[in-house]
Amino acid sequence: MSNYLFGTCPYNKNHRIMLLRMPGHIVKCMQNYDGPPLHTCKYNATHRVLDMEEHLKECEEYVKFNETSMIHIANSFHVTPVLTDEDTV
Repeated sequence: MSNYLFGTCPYNKNHRIMLLRMPGHIVKCMQNYDGPPLHTCKYNATHRVLDMEEHLKECEEYVKFNETSMIHIANSFHVTPVLTDEDTV
């Protein structure tokens, strides 16, 4: 099992779960949770946090999303230069 990545359940810090099983575990564990409401990160649904602003400062998926979004925006504004007769002289 050492080849798998593990994470901590957001609803019970004593639960260490293989990341590939985390979505199913969260659904089960959420039913027994009686603490303050946790917000779901829109960049990774397995991220459940109290303070979304603080979370987004550290969320790797948020950073990846913004990096790719900026590349797409930059590419959408790219204009191919048009050569005129004056440019070829």
